[in-house]
Amino acid sequence: MKRCVIIGAVEIDFPLENYIRDTDFVICADRGWQNAVAHGIKPDMIVGDFDSSPQPENAGADITVLPVVKDDTDTYYVARYAVEHGFTDVLLRGVIGGRRFEHTIANIQTLLYLARNRVNATAITAYSQIMVIENGSISLPDMGDKFFSLFSLGDRAEGVSIKGAKYPLDNYTLNNFYPIGVSNEFIGETVEISVEKGSLLLIISDKD
Repeated sequence: MKRCVIIGAVEIDFPLENYIRDTDFVICADRGWQNAVAHGIKPDMIVGDFDSSPQPENAGADITVLPVVKDDTDTYYVARYAVEHGFTDVLLRGVIGGRRFEHTIANIQTLLYLARNRVNATAITAYSQIMVIENGSISLPDMGDKFFSLFSLGDRAEGVSIKGAKYPLDNYTLNNFYPIGVSNEFIGETVEISVEKGSLLLIISDKD
């Protein structure tokens, strides 16, 4: 496994350093470098247009300055870098929430881009884990203190099955205008989720 950690600009109010391994390649997207500094993390690379934060000095990392006017967001640019450099796993921090809700939507689309390029990607906040399942399956261990929710990321997600949960599904078609997949529960078993055709947004969240 070759893992990249992407740190974004959303304020991180949990011990970020506990999630970083010595073997991880850490990339900060724009103001994410300030999150890294606040948690005592030394990034390997810093990428951004620095329109919302000063460019770091003496950071001890490779710095890539992007143009302010561009098609890719800073985080999407970093995700493309991860794909192009063969990372199999990506962990994203500081990319969900904050004052810029449009950036949360953009970063969910970035998770979909990573899934379509066969990268195992998870975005984590203090209260939730967010990932995408596309034309495939995932197994979740019992997490009795959490909910999990599924949403179709396209017009429809076909052949959706859920086993081992309070609310099972069998070969169901989820659409993107009815949230039937919200707030499912663990019941002490391994949960198996699969989708035959389409993309699912999976959110695992704390009950309290």
